[in-house]
Amino acid sequence: MDSRAEIDAAFTSQNPIDRDQFLVWLETANDLPTLAKLYRLHGAHYYRIQPDLGKEASCLLILRYLLECIRQDVQDHDEIDSRWDAARVLHIWLRQLHESGDASDVIVRAARAITDLFLTSGEEIRLAIEQGFLEHALETVALRPYFEHWSHDERLQQTWKSAIEWADDHPDWSWNLHKGFLKKIPQEK
Repeated sequence: MDSRAEIDAAFTSQNPIDRDQFLVWLETANDLPTLAKLYRLHGAHYYRIQPDLGKEASCLLILRYLLECIRQDVQDHDEIDSRWDAARVLHIWLRQLHESGDASDVIVRAARAITDLFLTSGEEIRLAIEQGFLEHALETVALRPYFEHWSHDERLQQTWKSAIEWADDHPDWSWNLHKGFLKKIPQEK
């Protein structure tokens, strides 16, 4: 049985999901559809992963999935985020990590990976990172230090200047919009 079939079976089962098996699926996931399945399984059934998957593996999955979505820009697929949706989710995720107060190391790794993707990509990906992610991440003053190295790198300076200009004009705008949206969603009991 290939890993996608195993992951599909885990969705329909009520049984616990073995942590070691989940880690094997994550380690061997080499395409976006498989990462998407793991991302959805993780989101909907995290509580079934036994023992607990842990922050490091969870964050690795989320980061890999979102960056791959930004890279590939799959359109009109119910189970895979588009480039711009993934950029938006990436910002919200980093903000949530910051709010948790115990994720600086994860944010540092994510900032490094985002920077690498930006530097190795073409204009469309760079634009999505700048306008869909960086502008909104920099709205949060506490996230700025993770990306401040952009202001000193001549390859990144112009993007930093444009993004910080947006952010200065819209402090916490995206985060507040997100929180307002969540308040409108009926909460499960």
